[in-house]
Amino acid sequence: MGWIELIKRALQQVFGPNAKFREDQEIAIEKILQKKRVLVVQKTGWGKSLVYFLATKILRNQGDGITLIISPLLSLTRNQIDSTRKYGIVAECINNRSNNTLEERKLIIDRCNRGECDVLFITPEQLQKEDFVQLLSELRVGLFVVDEAHCISEWGHDFRPDYRRINQLLQVLPKNIGVLATTATANNRVIRDIVDQLGECEVIRGDLQRESLHLHKIHLPTAEQKYAWIANNLKKLKGSGIIYATTIRECERLATWLRNNAIDAQAYHSALKEDEKIELETRLINNDLKVLVSTIALGMGFDKEDISFVIHYYTPKSVVEYYQQIGRAGRGINHAICVLLFGGNEENEINEYFIYNSFPKQEDINQVLDYLSKNNEVRKATLEKSINIKSKTLDQILKLLMIDGFITRDPKGYYYRTLKRYIPQQTYYNSIIEMKSREYQELLDYQQTNDCLMKYLTTALDDPNSRSCGKCSSCIEWSWTDDKISKEDIEKVKSFFAKHYIIIEPRKKSSFMNKKLTFIHEEGLALSYYHDALGQEASRGKYIDNHFSDLLVKASVDRLTRFLRERGTNPRDVVIIPIPSNRRPQLVPNFAERLAIALQCKYAHILAKKPGEPEQKSFLNSSHQEQAIRDYLYIKDDANLHNQHILLVDDFVDSKWTFTVAAELLGNTYFNIKVTPFALADTSGSD
Repeated sequence: MGWIELIKRALQQVFGPNAKFREDQEIAIEKILQKKRVLVVQKTGWGKSLVYFLATKILRNQGDGITLIISPLLSLTRNQIDSTRKYGIVAECINNRSNNTLEERKLIIDRCNRGECDVLFITPEQLQKEDFVQLLSELRVGLFVVDEAHCISEWGHDFRPDYRRINQLLQVLPKNIGVLATTATANNRVIRDIVDQLGECEVIRGDLQRESLHLHKIHLPTAEQKYAWIANNLKKLKGSGIIYATTIRECERLATWLRNNAIDAQAYHSALKEDEKIELETRLINNDLKVLVSTIALGMGFDKEDISFVIHYYTPKSVVEYYQQIGRAGRGINHAICVLLFGGNEENEINEYFIYNSFPKQEDINQVLDYLSKNNEVRKATLEKSINIKSKTLDQILKLLMIDGFITRDPKGYYYRTLKRYIPQQTYYNSIIEMKSREYQELLDYQQTNDCLMKYLTTALDDPNSRSCGKCSSCIEWSWTDDKISKEDIEKVKSFFAKHYIIIEPRKKSSFMNKKLTFIHEEGLALSYYHDALGQEASRGKYIDNHFSDLLVKASVDRLTRFLRERGTNPRDVVIIPIPSNRRPQLVPNFAERLAIALQCKYAHILAKKPGEPEQKSFLNSSHQEQAIRDYLYIKDDANLHNQHILLVDDFVDSKWTFTVAAELLGNTYFNIKVTPFALADTSGSD
């Protein structure tokens, strides 16, 4: 039997006697069975997973080895594993969440080699483990797949550099196997990056036009406007969908706002437990939810056929990212709405920060290399205490240096310097930053274009078949959403923000000393997020006026009064203590004293800092931040504060170490006290 007949028979076995292939699916499968290297660039909904699952079924029936798939997200993997059942094949997954030990991984590899499993999903991060790569070299593989292959380019340079190990993995896998990469979003630059990892591929490229999508964009420069627009329109949009937000805290707050407006919404992000994520995915699939407010954790491959809307609360960093996310909508229905809400300086600041800080600074890389050159058997915790570098930056440096072979790590977690001479990578890093900047500018131009929105996106993705859609808000008179926002709508959002508590969670363990704290403060309160209207008012007060306005005093009094009373404390019974600063010695004390007068409570300015203290933001990781506070903060005046409820007041809260150490200092000095922190703005993550 020839390949074509074999492929058609396999399709009909799975989908029935009348099943037919979409354009190019059959060709892609044939090339894989012929052990070729293939890159499939086809729009969402075309059926890329059908290609590798049907090829797997045929290969396994012929006695070939399993299919090994690199997949970027656990939500995507869960979705894919569910879909394998209809093909009559069995799938397993190896990731850090469900199988941590080498022994657990080895058991799965053994099941694969015994023929008990047909497909094995792994995340790219598994490739940094040399002992696991050794296990993979013993695996009988018949097909190697990189799903969502644009991640090689979008994330593989900086965010998830383990994608650069795929080329190394191919060196240990059997030579005579098919290799397949699939994506819905690849411009010419992304294709080049994929080929760099996989070798020369035959590219099967289709039309990226999504006929079911109706695209729209609207300029809304404030959070209040965006919240009002979303609440108004979700009540009118049919079906269920996804809202993409940037941060976990924005997902949580926006979901709470929607629930307050009788809209069934939940937040979805990486901080959730796996069973919580699965429950939310299932509820959305079953239309038991109106909307998930999600980070990029639900950004790829989530296979729900009838998602009827996707809304972006923020502007993504590239057309590739944006097209990928709107691709969740309209997969199996004829009509879906996709709206980009853009505007606000903080949006550009956040995106530009991430772009221009994609790679670590050369001086930080040099510090790590120098330390490892002088010290053997070094753990990450030791590096954090010895070098003033952000923890995430240190993780990135260690990964980049390991991938390029300048350092190595043993199974016990100790890092070593290798003999390979270090060659600075700054030219390469700069080229990636410039590329990211250009691609972000494409989306900034998308915000302003009057041309067809679908044509703009597909042109940016180098689709030769790009054309006007006749369905977007540039092509037709738009009526699918109501973009009018009343003053009453805005006031409702402001009222919600005023009532929504931004909690300062207490730290419970010393980072520097690696032991439990001797005193832990209560849950605290921040008046605002840094990018909110009140947060920007606080920023002006600190950096321009050197004085916090009466507006901030009044808002703080209102919020604190309700917050304290709900927790059983009369605001008049607290003692306000300001956090000191040598740079702006009067700023916070002046505000705190006015706050005490307004609340009619006691005020005690008893904390101080030793002279010569470096600026707190110059300390970049938790260990250094804590130690700096401990070295300089002290109680300057004794006061009879036993049995008191203390309200610690500061301007901004980020790492929480100032509040943590100050509370412990007070708790170890005075008996039977409670300490509650209060800050004008939460700046954590405001970078």
